[in-house]
Amino acid sequence: MKLILASTSKLKSDILNKVKLSHIQIKSDFEEVSDNLEDVYQYVKDLSLGKAKSIENKVRNGIIIGIDTIVYADGKILEKPKDLEEAKEYIRLCASNTTSVITGIALINKETNEIVQDYQETKITLREINEEDIDYYIENEKDILYVSGFVIETIISNFIEKIEGSYYNILGVPVERIYEYLLKWNIHLKDLEK
Repeated sequence: MKLILASTSKLKSDILNKVKLSHIQIKSDFEEVSDNLEDVYQYVKDLSLGKAKSIENKVRNGIIIGIDTIVYADGKILEKPKDLEEAKEYIRLCASNTTSVITGIALINKETNEIVQDYQETKITLREINEEDIDYYIENEKDILYVSGFVIETIISNFIEKIEGSYYNILGVPVERIYEYLLKWNIHLKDLEK
């Protein structure tokens, strides 16, 4: 069985490879827009399905995976920051707070024409972060403008008080939930094409 990730993200691909979810990648040309701004869970589900559907006509068989992750803090969806000032605002918003990282998941089974939509949520509590440390983080985190909120696996780790839920979800690839659905279709790791 072939897994096809609707993304060319190297990070997402590396994570799937690390946990032996062998796959290929096809670039999604989906414009990330959803009308469901009031319902954050439906919002991420819409975006992930849009990504998966955008490559559907390029795939004859296999399972297409669409995933989209947002950070949700104080009732606001944190998109990729426009500039370093906005990135700084995001860190201030998340510091001394519990923030949700929510990933929408869409799987399209080309063999059975079934579509699954779901989401995974992980809560992260950060300690207080003083302005000096925020400035240091902004100056030294090379990926700060490419992620919404923060890059959990680097400098910000120094300020984590608690994580509730999937660590891989914070990285944008909820592997446990994806594999759960593959198992429902009786697809095991050994069945995935390399």
